Parts: sequence; structure tokens; C-alpha cells
Amino acid sequence: MKSMRIEIILAALFILTAFVFYVVPFGDTNTDRVFVTISTFFFSIFTGFFVSRQGARYTKLREVISSFDGKLSSVYRAAGNVSQEVQQKIGAIVRSHYAIMLDKKQWDYHFLNKSNTISACHQVLEETIGSTKVESLRNQALGRIMTGLADCQVLRKNMVMLYQETIPRFQWFLIIFFLVMLVLAISTIPSAGSLLGSTLKSAFIISLISVVVILRNLENFHLFEEFIGENSAKDVIGIIDQTK
Repeated sequence: MKSMRIEIILAALFILTAFVFYVVPFGDTNTDRVFVTISTFFFSIFTGFFVSRQGARYTKLREVISSFDGKLSSVYRAAGNVSQEVQQKIGAIVRSHYAIMLDKKQWDYHFLNKSNTISACHQVLEETIGSTKVESLRNQALGRIMTGLADCQVLRKNMVMLYQETIPRFQWFLIIFFLVMLVLAISTIPSAGSLLGSTLKSAFIISLISVVVILRNLENFHLFEEFIGENSAKDVIGIIDQTK
């Protein structure tokens, strides 16, 4: 839905700028090439670097989220070898963890709000098992659960680190600055009365704006309409609900 709104806005902006370039005379033919060349060079360097960096960050976070989800589902399955009571309690905790994310449509909900998912699982083990001696199979299952929860803690820290690696304000200022320079430089290319020239100028400017929008969505992990990790979260809930 949000992606569609952006597309509508960009389409409307394209039509508007094409009309303005067609009707209103802009610029000086003696300066447009120099400014366009310089602005394009700097804009491509900055946006190219940050799009590549944020794209790698996005991919890495998806991998970490998948690993985290896999560990939690593994903890749930291993709990079944301890006792049905433990599995039900841990299942309720894990289900609640993902249900609220899906309800809020926020993959980062547990970063922005207090989360006790891992500690609650430990609490369940302490309350139900404690210092009780258990047979070999249950003991091995408990070992897998404890290892899985420890891995989840590490993966969560990795997610927090990736979450915080945003583009600094000064770099954003430079990107916007060079974008404005390039838009102004392109605007100086004479196109009044030329439908083709006006359309090409407008298309180029909308393309530049789209690059910045994509970069912003990469930084906020909103590149696609579904929030990052949504399918993985649904898969974990499906395992707990025994639909998978």
C-alpha cells in the first residue's frame, strides 16, 4: 500500500514536471553541460556507495532474522522432548513474540519496545525443571534449548547492530544537496515547446528521486511492501499452530 502511494506521487510529479518544462523556458545552453556533468558525477558516487552498503546491510539482516527464527522454532521443537507442558509454555511465548510483530507490521517492534522473549523461556525452564534430575533424552533436549537460546541472544545483538547502521545525517545532507544541484542543472537544459525534451528531462529527474527513495527504503528496511521477515515469522507461528 505504501509502495503504491509512492508510485502514484512519482507519476503525478512526472506529469507535472514534464508540463512545466514544456511551458516554461529554463536555462542557459552555455552552462547546462558542465553543471549536469559535475552534479551527476558526485551524485552517482554518493548514492552508488550508500545503495551498495545499505543493500548489503539489508541482505545480512534478512539472513540474521532467518537464523534467529530458525533457532526459536528449534527451541520450540526441542521443548517437546522435555515435556508437553514446557513445549506449550515456550510455544505460547514464541507465538506471542511473532504475533505482535505481525499485528503491528513492525519487524523491529522488539527493538523499539521491551522484549523478554528469551528470558521468559529461561524462566519456564527454571520453573518446570529447576534442579530436578532428568533422563538422558530430556537432558539432551534441555542442552539444545539452552544452546538455541544462547544463539538467539547473539543473533539479536547482531540484529541490533545492523539496525543501528544507518546513514549519518551529514551524508544524507550531501545526497540531497547533490540531488538538488543535479535537478537544477537538468532544468537549465532548454526544452520549452519540445514535448520530447520536456518528457526526457522529467523522466530523468523522477529517476533521480526514485534512487533516493529506494535508498531511504533500504535504510529503513521497507524496500518491499511486506515488512522484512514477515514470511519467516508466519512460518514459525505455523509450526507452533501445527499447520506446517
